[in-house]
Amino acid sequence: MINEIAIIGNPNVGKTSLFNILTGTKQYVANWPGVTVEKKVGSFKYNDKNFRLVDLPGIYTLSAQSEDERVARDYFLNEIPNFVIVVADALNLERSMYLLIQIMEMEIPVILAINSIDEAEEKGKIINPEIISKTLNIPVILTSAKNQIGIDKLLNEIIKLSNNTKNLKYFIKYPEEINDFLDSFISESKKFDSLKNYNNKWLGINFLEFEEKNFDYPENLVKKLKSTHDMKDLKELFFNWKFGFIRNIVDSSVISKGRDWSLRDVLDHVLTHKVLRLLIYIIALFMVFSLTFNIASPLSDLLDIGFSSLGNWISNFIKIPWLNSLIVDGIIAGVGGVLVFIPQIFVLFFFMGFLEESGYLPRAAFLVDKIVRKFGLSGRSFMSIILGFGCNVPAIMSTKTVSNKKERMALILSIPFASCSARLPVYILLISAFFSKNSATIMLIIYLSSILLVLLSAKLIQKFITQTENIPFTIELPRFRMPTIKNLLFYTWNKGKHFLEKAGGIILIATILIWFLSYFPASNNINSSYAAQIGKFFEPITSHLGWDWRVNTGLVFGVAAKEIVVSSYSTLFNASGDSLIMNLRNSLSPASAMALIFFILGYVPCFATLGIIKSETGSWKWTFFTFFYTTLIAYLLANIVYYIGGMFL
Repeated sequence: MINEIAIIGNPNVGKTSLFNILTGTKQYVANWPGVTVEKKVGSFKYNDKNFRLVDLPGIYTLSAQSEDERVARDYFLNEIPNFVIVVADALNLERSMYLLIQIMEMEIPVILAINSIDEAEEKGKIINPEIISKTLNIPVILTSAKNQIGIDKLLNEIIKLSNNTKNLKYFIKYPEEINDFLDSFISESKKFDSLKNYNNKWLGINFLEFEEKNFDYPENLVKKLKSTHDMKDLKELFFNWKFGFIRNIVDSSVISKGRDWSLRDVLDHVLTHKVLRLLIYIIALFMVFSLTFNIASPLSDLLDIGFSSLGNWISNFIKIPWLNSLIVDGIIAGVGGVLVFIPQIFVLFFFMGFLEESGYLPRAAFLVDKIVRKFGLSGRSFMSIILGFGCNVPAIMSTKTVSNKKERMALILSIPFASCSARLPVYILLISAFFSKNSATIMLIIYLSSILLVLLSAKLIQKFITQTENIPFTIELPRFRMPTIKNLLFYTWNKGKHFLEKAGGIILIATILIWFLSYFPASNNINSSYAAQIGKFFEPITSHLGWDWRVNTGLVFGVAAKEIVVSSYSTLFNASGDSLIMNLRNSLSPASAMALIFFILGYVPCFATLGIIKSETGSWKWTFFTFFYTTLIAYLLANIVYYIGGMFL
């Protein structure tokens, strides 16, 4: 028998860290049925018992106002786990208690794990779990996911609860007026067959909190309740009681020694300073890019030499001309042309992971909120833009947290301008060839331009969307933490392995196709090949930018995945026998290369991104709009960069 456990908590409480500790590598990611919210499921075995752990989205309430909240609420209503682990933040215990009480009101067995207890003690806060446990009649464990404190105690409580879930009873003593309403609700709701499969008491509590906003109550029931009860006064009484109840529990269980300031607080004060914060953020990004090139470039050079030597060695053994060309000029040159940039990619993800895991990168949403509001967005939207630096697909999916429909639609259609990591190998190739002395500065300009492009696009698109909704921005900022090497390596590998998987899949297939098109019909003349015919079709609109057919052909194939641009160039620019970088220098001017960088920054997102735009908007119209809109903007941008850049480069 497998016991199913749900793990839930507010955002940034360490819920996913506990999930990773308990399940290790035995986990998989999918989507919840009918939605694109990520579903993470893992398994573990303890004391000869098997458990299935479901990681629910980080939420504050079960109000079902956002898709994340609706997924969690529906899970508890329809699937009903054996019990729930609610993860709370030791430094913000009161905020976490509201969600805990809501789950207890659903009469599901609960374990409360108060996480980051080490950070609370550092600030002089001592939590007495016994008081909470006796008041609510639930197990309470103090944990630290970072230092793996309390994990054994948590596992032991899981075993105890798995043996005794049927006998647990939670009784929350509401005010008399609330109890009277609940009795009335239960009596009336039993008359409706559509409600017979639900906990009637919870339905009554949910109606008190949200009325008919987040559940499909029968219309006759709603009319009856509103005619016999003053819902406004009852709701006010209920919320006053609940927040007072939570406050009393927290006040009686938390002792503060008065040490409020710590090194984390000092860092927070400096790094979020109203004058210096943006400058510090830009400097931080510049340092990341500088370290990326300085550390990784020698490793990339070694890989480049290695692939060249491998190609020369294999060439001596294969005597069949077309097979020799396929393996050496096609596969090794094409796939190897992408793999040589793996060191830069992994190093960049390592340092970006440090900024993210430390809590600094998510603060960017707070730092720029006032600025991005001028473009019709909020700091929450900026979080999606930052996520787009990794991949546009999850970035677009993350816009579900944006409640303003006008803002969300503009964001979905503008995120393709966020410079995803798939474009990174192309940037590194062109920067290494033309701007190696100023590599970090150029990379910083690219990323800042990418952000500006998203903001301007969102502002433009919102002018054509009729919507007046204005929802205030609220966000829970994660605390500064020193990331562990284990977490950083885990983060780097999870991000970087995507390139290795692509190299063995879509890039390999695309490389073989590109070789075929460049080798035939005339194997001794690439200028007469099928690939040349494709590229020459676009030369009338690109020749003034200094791009020949080879550049154009690579861009055409790059529509599938941007890394293919590099593998295309490795094959198409390989005819002279010189290195790829040398051939690029002989074919492009610095102004042409800079224009190409900015065209790649903006033009058609990959097929996966177009697919998620179709899924999120539910319309092919917006998908085709994105295809042509991004390409037009990219072309205009390339021309501006070419003519203005030509005066300085």
